[in-house]
Amino acid sequence: MSARFSFPIGYLTLLLAACGGGSDVPPMEQTGGATALPSAGRSGSSAGSAGSAQSTGGAASSAAGAAAGGAPPSAGTAGASGGALNGGAGSGNAGGPSAAAASSGVSGGGNAGSAGSAGGGSVGPLPPSVTGLFPGSGASGVCLDAPLTMTFAAAPSIGSKGTIAVYAKANPNTLVDSVDIAASGYSDVIGGQTRNLVRPVFIDGTSAVIYLRRHKLAANTAYFVTVSAGTFVDAQQNAIGTVSGPTAWTFTTGAAPSATPAMPVNRTGSGPFCTVQGAFDAIPANDATTRTITVAAGNYHELLYLAGKKNLTVRGADRAGTVIQYPNNDKLNPGTSARPLFFANGTTDLTIQNLTIYNTTPQDGSQAEALRVQADRVSVRDVNLKSLQDTLLTAGSVYVVNSYLEGNVDFVWGNGPTYFDRCEIKTVGRAGAIVQARNGASGYGYVFVDSKITSDVKVTGQVLARIDATVYPASNVAYLNCQMSSGIAAKGWTITPAGTSATGQLRLWEYQSTDASGALLNVSGRDPASKQLSASEAANLRNKSTVLNGWNPQ
Repeated sequence: MSARFSFPIGYLTLLLAACGGGSDVPPMEQTGGATALPSAGRSGSSAGSAGSAQSTGGAASSAAGAAAGGAPPSAGTAGASGGALNGGAGSGNAGGPSAAAASSGVSGGGNAGSAGSAGGGSVGPLPPSVTGLFPGSGASGVCLDAPLTMTFAAAPSIGSKGTIAVYAKANPNTLVDSVDIAASGYSDVIGGQTRNLVRPVFIDGTSAVIYLRRHKLAANTAYFVTVSAGTFVDAQQNAIGTVSGPTAWTFTTGAAPSATPAMPVNRTGSGPFCTVQGAFDAIPANDATTRTITVAAGNYHELLYLAGKKNLTVRGADRAGTVIQYPNNDKLNPGTSARPLFFANGTTDLTIQNLTIYNTTPQDGSQAEALRVQADRVSVRDVNLKSLQDTLLTAGSVYVVNSYLEGNVDFVWGNGPTYFDRCEIKTVGRAGAIVQARNGASGYGYVFVDSKITSDVKVTGQVLARIDATVYPASNVAYLNCQMSSGIAAKGWTITPAGTSATGQLRLWEYQSTDASGALLNVSGRDPASKQLSASEAANLRNKSTVLNGWNPQ
């Protein structure tokens, strides 16, 4: 059980507007296991566009403003409630108290591709303009963690007020869970951790996807769903998708799933799990059994927390088409333990493979990790990691191979050691800094090998790393045989405070950096505290086990 969390509507609007939040790097904190990184704010982010408030589908966007989905229309009456589907007598539609109109665009959605099949096979009449429901009315064996999905003939919008409600058929007057779209705030328990949420209704193309709070549905239980008039509206602000009564939209859950060596996840319900977190939750605490979670193509609007579960592979069916996305950030959930989209904590021998993790927080929406890893021997393979500020945070030995990372402010940071092998690291939107490495003198930080350091065409003056040498005097960042765009500043590195002499232990290294054509760069203008490595030094650093504390991932 978890209580709703209330906070001012004005805060939620930050997900769509430039927040003016700082980008100052916080000090260290200790959360068990490897050294963690904390929750102080940062300074140094200039304002940027908040972008579109409506998730309209399509391929993953690398621009700011992909964060918000399903922005509600202007306040006011949503039009006639025609098109209601009434299943007969009994409890009517589920209403709930009206609140002020929700702030626009609080449901993060950008990069919403096709919603796929509504699943389950809708049985019986559908509301006008609705072409499918998941679970299908009358469906059985439904996942206990199933998001509700309504697919429309044309892209819907979220109205200014309305409620989606779920009741058990055996107790039709007792509410199991509901989403009031005009509520001022939402929260849930994710992997045992309480988190604030954006409104849990997302627009994916022509589908509305509604996430119930976790662990609300019981096994082998019959339910019905109601959707009050005005919850969803068409382009003319007419109510669509209204569902009333106890027989119009019904489904029955299946047995409670258990952890197995192979654990399939499909949001539209062809397996035991409909959410990635649902699969995580089914694995016993401190489990070390080798398991693979396979995630079907689709958009998964989830926060993920995985702690102490080892020897696990999370593999997407399609690198671009399996998208885990959410606009989590330091404004919504302060601190480095709470604000990542996916926090893998103490998950030794974890592999993340063949999917996209996209923190859709807009520019200046504050620090917003797509992935935080605090564990050893973690592999990130064939993965797209997308955010703007602080995209990847690591502490522990991490190997990133054949992957894509994007951002603009300190979007690779932490303690390391992390080894990037044949990756693309792209600065999007504007310049900031690629890396901030906080490693100590006894270990390595962030090493990039045979990788491409790219940027949007308009970006100039980006730096390979920035560091306060008086705070992190042994910071280590290295680029070996990397191709670099013209967006990289000639000086290469930013060392503060200006004019400091505390640079003797810094290890800011390059070896044979080239331009896009393969020609060696002129590095004569690099900061004098940096170093061009010799061939033998570079060869030693290419050895993964050298960087990763004896671990040699293949």
